[in-house]
Amino acid sequence: MKTVFKVLLPIVGSAFLMASCDKDDDNDTTAPIIKSATIDGNVEDIEVQAGTAMTFVVEVSDNEALGQLKLDVHDNFDGHTHKSTASISWAEVQIIELSGTDQVVTQAMNVPAEATAGPYHADILLIDAEGNEGEFVERSIMIRNGSEPGINITNPDLSGEVHASKGSTLSLEGMITDDVDLAEIYIVLEEEHEEDDHDHKSTQEELLYEMDFDLTGSADVSWDFQIDGNVNIAIPANAETGHYELTIRAEDAEGNINILSGEIHIM
Repeated sequence: MKTVFKVLLPIVGSAFLMASCDKDDDNDTTAPIIKSATIDGNVEDIEVQAGTAMTFVVEVSDNEALGQLKLDVHDNFDGHTHKSTASISWAEVQIIELSGTDQVVTQAMNVPAEATAGPYHADILLIDAEGNEGEFVERSIMIRNGSEPGINITNPDLSGEVHASKGSTLSLEGMITDDVDLAEIYIVLEEEHEEDDHDHKSTQEELLYEMDFDLTGSADVSWDFQIDGNVNIAIPANAETGHYELTIRAEDAEGNINILSGEIHIM
């Protein structure tokens, strides 16, 4: 028996539309497994230049017979983007036919040269020949095209862990620049989450700081964290000790997005 799937939409789970077929009485109900999945050899901090190719290497296994592997890449611009009409949000789905019970799939995917810079998701899904769907794997990708805003933080040094005391103030210094009009700057300090927490959505209890700056001018090609944003984050005296993530997201009028993150250890 062979089960054939058609994928029309980049949606996890329900994107697999199973054609009707006769089932044997002793159906295989064991889901297949994605044992490992890398993009250009990485599982995190994946950056790809528009106009180049990225390579998936996925190791899969099933107890009886593998079916198909789906690679679904789509943007993760979410509600903070202005989605300029000048931007070209890239999305692509590839389906790879599988055979046997164990296989390592190496698959290249070309990133269009005109793809908008910003964060993308790669969802990797697997079904076996009986139609059982395994647990999907998600990888985060940052597409760069050379036109995204430049984020330069001079203080603190976000290349390493930053220590902040409860009751203190964390002041951000530096500039965001672009060769076109900047449209939006979003800054958030929140509890750190696991990389594979697919369904996570931040709650107010987890946010120590959140600010969305909409730049309404037509020639905002630079933005100063102190002069323009007064970004001084007050760390509550009753904040929980632990690791937090600071995320700075900048978007320009052409829809290109850049994101800079740093780890803040509150003690």
